[in-house]
Amino acid sequence: MAKKDYFAEPSAAYIVRHKEPTYAAKKDELANRILSLQDNQYLVIPIHSVPLIPRQYPNPKKFLKHGSFVQVKTPRSIDEAVESHILPWILRREAFDAVASMYHSGYSFRPIQGYRKDQRERRVRLVELCEALRILSYGTQTSNDIIIEKVYLDSKRASKDGATVSVSVPSRSYKQPRYRFRMNSVVIDSNDPHSYVVANGFLTDIHFLAKSLAFRFNYYDDKEDSYVVNIFAPEIAAYYRLMMDELHRQHKPNKSVAEMSPFGIPTNLTVDYYKRILSRVLVVDPKLKGKSGLRKPNKAEQEVLLWALIKEKKYEQTFFRKISRDGSIKDLDWKLSA
Repeated sequence: MAKKDYFAEPSAAYIVRHKEPTYAAKKDELANRILSLQDNQYLVIPIHSVPLIPRQYPNPKKFLKHGSFVQVKTPRSIDEAVESHILPWILRREAFDAVASMYHSGYSFRPIQGYRKDQRERRVRLVELCEALRILSYGTQTSNDIIIEKVYLDSKRASKDGATVSVSVPSRSYKQPRYRFRMNSVVIDSNDPHSYVVANGFLTDIHFLAKSLAFRFNYYDDKEDSYVVNIFAPEIAAYYRLMMDELHRQHKPNKSVAEMSPFGIPTNLTVDYYKRILSRVLVVDPKLKGKSGLRKPNKAEQEVLLWALIKEKKYEQTFFRKISRDGSIKDLDWKLSA
C-alpha cells in the first residue's frame, strides 16, 4: 500500500544518485557518523564487517521477536509501587542510561504482580515511538488529526483502575480507513496512589495485520512463556494525542497522562537522527544480486541504530522531550532530505 506523501521516503537508488557516499568502519562510531553527515552525504554500512543484527539470529524478524529487550524495572508489589512514588520515566531513564550495547529489539515493562490477571510483558520499539510522533505531527499539521472521541472515567474506580479512552487515528497509507480502538489502563489522575500501578497495564483493543502477526513462540528451554503484548505506533500516537490534550486544557492543565506515560517521546535530536536513517543511510547486503548491492535499513536495523544513539547520548537527550529545548510538536519538520 502506498504511503501518504507526509510519510514518503526516498528510495536507495534516489539516495545514491543525489548524494556522495561515506563509509562506516566500526559499529561504535555509527551514531556519531549518522549525526555528522553533511547535506550532500549518505552513510554506507557494510553489514558483513559492521553487523547490524547479531549473527545468531537468522533474519531480522527473529531478532525483533527474540532479541534482547531493555527491561524497565517493575516494582515487586502494589505496596512498593505506591510507596516508592517513582514515575515511569525515571525508571525508563535508569534502564536506558545503563545500556552498554546497541543490539536491542526494544524495551519492555510488566504489569505489577497482584494487579489484575493480565501479567503479559509489554514491548515497545524505538522505531514505533518515532513513527508515533510522526503520526501525531501529521495530524496536527493537516485536517486529518487524531481524535480523542471519549474518555470514560465516570466510574468511582477509574482513578484506581485507569480510564478507558476511545480514539480514532489516521492511517499512514492512502485509501485506508482510520484505526478506531480503545486504550485501557490510562492514568488520568496521578493523585491516586494506584496510578503507579495502573500505568504498567496499558493495553488497547486495536486490530491490524502487523499486530496480529507479531506473535512469537519462545524456544523450548526458555523460562518465560511466549505471550507478550507488542505496542505499535498508532496506539502510542493516540496516547501522545491524549497527553497533549490534557496538558493544554484551557482552565486546568492535567500533567497526569504525561507523568505516568509508559512511552518516551523523541526529542528533536532523535527526530533528526531517525530522518537521517530513513533518507541517508544504506547498507551493503551481500545477498543482493543488484549491481550496487545497496539497500535501505530494515525495521530491525533501524531499531539497532536508534539504540546506538541511546548508548551515546542517554535518555534525556533522546526520548525525554522538553518544550523549552525541543519546541512544539506542531512545528516539527518531518520532510526527509532529498
